[in-house]
Amino acid sequence: MRAALLAIVFIFLLAFFAITLVTIQTEGLTVLTVLSIVIIALMAIGIFGALASGADRDE
Repeated sequence: MRAALLAIVFIFLLAFFAITLVTIQTEGLTVLTVLSIVIIALMAIGIFGALASGADRDE
């Protein structure tokens, strides 16, 4: 289950990053595109960190 969720999140973030790169290619590097890259990186670090460490529950 965790591996499938990681794959879905990876594809989701990769799509956002690809859209950002296309925007940089067409309109150039702007403050908003840099902000977009920072937000994508923060989301990736948080999500992958939480899913990779995982809480071992005794349920």
